[in-house]
Amino acid sequence: MPQPALSGIVEQDDSLELKQEIRRLESELRAARLEIQKANNEAATAIAAVTALRHQLSPLHRALRAIFGEIDLIAQPEAVQSSAGASPVAADSRIAAVWTAWKEKLPGLPARFIDAMLTHGEMNAAQLSIAAPCHRANVSKIIYRLNKAGLINKNGDRFSLKQL
Repeated sequence: MPQPALSGIVEQDDSLELKQEIRRLESELRAARLEIQKANNEAATAIAAVTALRHQLSPLHRALRAIFGEIDLIAQPEAVQSSAGASPVAADSRIAAVWTAWKEKLPGLPARFIDAMLTHGEMNAAQLSIAAPCHRANVSKIIYRLNKAGLINKNGDRFSLKQL
């Protein structure tokens, strides 16, 4: 039996154009992936540079914080009187120098704990983790290090720096 002839408009075969479009899109995708990789490399380089800069400037930052703490105490002498007994901070620059030396010996979190207790006096673990700032799980480790160095007093669940 003979088959009838098709009538009407026959659509063109677009497969060649679609293949070209696929190749173009794949090329754009490769270029975009290369740009992402380049951006990630640049970001990693920037992070490394900032980390190195932070490491270099950290002692200066701690020293300036100690200096400005002293300036605040001089500017507000009533603050020293109101916090007497709660904090070992004194206007005596020798005591400030001793705490600065300890912060240099114990950099990082221990130094931040010392700064927090110099500023706020007696604190509990939750307050230290917020003031330092650090994860609460690290507080006991840092307290242990400071206690081992003979720098802190424990009063129940609160900690303070020893009087120098």
